[in-house]
Amino acid sequence: MDFEKIISRVGSSIVVFFHRVVRLALSPYKTMRSIARDDDMIQLALIIMSIGGYFYIADKLRQYEHHPFLLFSLTLVHFLLTVGFFALLRMATTNEKEIKIKPALLIFGYALIPTLVWFLANSWLYYVLPPPRTVSLLGKGFSILYISFSIAILIWKIITMYLAVRLVTRFAFYRIIYSMLLYGACMIPYSLFLYSLRLFRIPFL
Repeated sequence: MDFEKIISRVGSSIVVFFHRVVRLALSPYKTMRSIARDDDMIQLALIIMSIGGYFYIADKLRQYEHHPFLLFSLTLVHFLLTVGFFALLRMATTNEKEIKIKPALLIFGYALIPTLVWFLANSWLYYVLPPPRTVSLLGKGFSILYISFSIAILIWKIITMYLAVRLVTRFAFYRIIYSMLLYGACMIPYSLFLYSLRLFRIPFL
């Protein structure tokens, strides 16, 4: 009976996960608010497994210089540092000395979905249309579509990240902007350091 309950719970979490991924693109605000009231770590595990699966598949398609497990491990470190940064920022600037860590992990986990979609699309395009690409009309058309897609994903990422910070920290608008700028200021030298080690051209954030 216990085994059946586990299977039922896992199956339910999988359905909710895919539903939320779709809803995250269509209605990010409502979806992130519903995620903020949840603490289902199975969904977080699915996100982490999806990211791990991406690194494994991408390595088969384009062969990274470093082992995909190393890149996956660094991504988990990025993720935990991000959650810790905003959690500590909230505790340092408010009277609250405790924070519900499970919802915070889940919220920022879902904020990685736009990043995952962009990296998956890049790996697939690298396999289907490997560089160098021509400067023909079709080549220019592809470049325009790719840039438009990347901008759309970037906007989606900014929205989900803003909502994640808002729901975890409960800051007002300007304080959210300041905290995100501070986060960016910390991430830029860190990203450049990883780039200098040829680990990430673009960090998985």
